[in-house]
Amino acid sequence: MMYVIMLTGCVQSIPVKKSVIQKAPKWEQLVEGSSLKMNVNYKYYPSEMKLNNNMLLREKKWDGFLQKFILSFPVEERDDILRGLTRFHKDYDRVEKLIKFEPLRYSSGPYSSNSYVSVKGSLDKKGAIALLKIQYYGSSWLFANSITIVADDFTWRSSEVEFFRDNTGGVVWEYAFLDLSNPKYRTVVNKIISSKEVIIRFQGKQYYKDLDVTERMKKDIASILKTIDTVNGK
Repeated sequence: MMYVIMLTGCVQSIPVKKSVIQKAPKWEQLVEGSSLKMNVNYKYYPSEMKLNNNMLLREKKWDGFLQKFILSFPVEERDDILRGLTRFHKDYDRVEKLIKFEPLRYSSGPYSSNSYVSVKGSLDKKGAIALLKIQYYGSSWLFANSITIVADDFTWRSSEVEFFRDNTGGVVWEYAFLDLSNPKYRTVVNKIISSKEVIIRFQGKQYYKDLDVTERMKKDIASILKTIDTVNGK
């Protein structure tokens, strides 16, 4: 498009860029039995599906393994399974024949270059297993060996816990896992997701660091726990 501006003694043409027209969302059901919907007018659809829970789902993963898995469950169970899995990064292990999930890897998200608490695990039609992952991320080593969790008026202190450690480019991370099949740890995680204020302390011999658990972390954990319980028939 060109606008022509006429001034005394000259004519000047100024190019004007066409505005980008964003189509209004058009929501269609992702799968029978789920309240999740996909925006078929999303600019990257269908290679990337924007869902009405603000999550993104790759078509390659949906068509590659996730849809088949979801459809293997009764209609009334599908929503609980999908709502949790769509909040996590997931891949299919073709050797072990399992869907593996872990915290999202988005560089702008809460699990990249941050301390966090989340869930990592795997599932198939036979059942699901899951570990609570608690990670410290910072510029200095803590050499953490235990964890204290304060959730409102509830306090839990671990005995010595095995921490894994790594580093790159001047930052370090230390993380531990708690097996959620253990009722003691399941009680702890239930307190985390149901409490208003949750603080996790990474404790070393000389130093410690605190993590304030965000609402996003709580919601992600609560959603994936519902997925795990549904797959396990609880």
